[in-house]
Amino acid sequence: MRAMSMRRCAASGTTGLVDAVVRMHAEIYAEPRFGGDPYFADRSFRDRLMIGLRQPGFELLLAELAGEPAGCFYGWALPSYTRWWTPLKDTLPSGMTAETGDRTVFIQEIMVRAPWRGRGIARRMHDDFLTGRSEERALLCVQPDNEPARSAYLRWGWEWVATTRFGAQSPVFDCLVKPLR
Repeated sequence: MRAMSMRRCAASGTTGLVDAVVRMHAEIYAEPRFGGDPYFADRSFRDRLMIGLRQPGFELLLAELAGEPAGCFYGWALPSYTRWWTPLKDTLPSGMTAETGDRTVFIQEIMVRAPWRGRGIARRMHDDFLTGRSEERALLCVQPDNEPARSAYLRWGWEWVATTRFGAQSPVFDCLVKPLR
């Protein structure tokens, strides 16, 4: 594999990459298992990305090979006033859902374009991103039937804590947590 570079950007450095990230998402989520699902539509993704850019501690990693985007990984710190855990408050212990603003980094997206899958890019982005974070734990969501991603996360030390939906048009997601400290 050619040398891969990893570009780490805060929100201000990501604004110029939005169109490229949306194009990458469109390519990946046009695949049959996602295509036609309104949750994965370009506009919905762009909206989620733009909301993410306004969150505290937003950070994006862009993996590039020969100057071409191969993958993307981004997330942010859950603020103390987050409503993220609200749908799960009755099913999880209160200690699990309490946020301080520096307790949990939420991973919104991990994407690797098809030509570069199976080369360790997702794992490298995962490790590089989490190594650079100061939070005590990380949180991500994955569809239960997305076996390649879900099994990779479990191998990488993530643990299932709950199942949720992000709205009426959202698919069901498994919520996974990983201690960082």
